[in-house]
This record gives sequence, C-alpha cells and structure tokens, in this order.
Amino acid sequence: MLKFFKILKSVILLRCPACFKGHLFKNPHLFNLKEIADMPACCPNCRQDFVVETEFYYGAMFVSYALTALLMFLVMGLDILFTGYLYFKELLLYIGLLLLGWTYWFRVSRAIWLAFYIYWLQPYSDKN
Repeated sequence: MLKFFKILKSVILLRCPACFKGHLFKNPHLFNLKEIADMPACCPNCRQDFVVETEFYYGAMFVSYALTALLMFLVMGLDILFTGYLYFKELLLYIGLLLLGWTYWFRVSRAIWLAFYIYWLQPYSDKN
C-alpha cells in the first residue's frame, strides 16, 4: 500500500515513477504552451526510459478523458445533489476552471500512463 502512495505522489508532483526524484518534463511551468509536452528521453536521475515506443503517450488521451469526465461528474453531481439544480453561471465556472487546469491534467495523464506501464506492464514484457 505504501508503494501505491509513493506512485500517487510521483504522479501528482510530476516526478519519475521509478525513482520518484527526476522531473518528467523539461520545463516545469504549466503555461509555457510551446514546451508543454517536452519530456526528456530518460530520467536524469535513474535513467528510466520515458520514450517507451513510438506514439506511446496516445493512451494518455484516454486517461485524460476519464479524469476529466470523473471530475466534472463529481463536481456537477455534488452541486445538483446539494442545491437541486445547476445554474448556467455555475456550469460556465466549472468549464472555466477545467480550461484553466487542462495543462496540469495533460501532464498528470501522461504521468499516470507512464506509471501504469512501469509498474504493471513492464515487469511482464520481454527483456531479452
């Protein structure tokens, strides 16, 4: 269980899921849109490969979609549950907050996808 929390912490802090120290992205700033997806080829600390295969991070799109849908479902569902309805202004507020945080969700979804690969799929791959 402790390992799960270390992985979760590395995902939230955008660190290497293997050593928990190296940065996953070259530029730590979230709103530098030119370099938002730039990642080093490997971890500067433990040399874990971040470029597993060509187009590896396409799967992160599905993670991002699931996170966004879950977040919006929870926030709007709780709003409707406690107030009985959802005002249009509240809907615009939620969409605005989602748009403000999309860069972080983009990076977190990549971190989740990489952590999933390292801890659940990589041990079973062929290492000849």
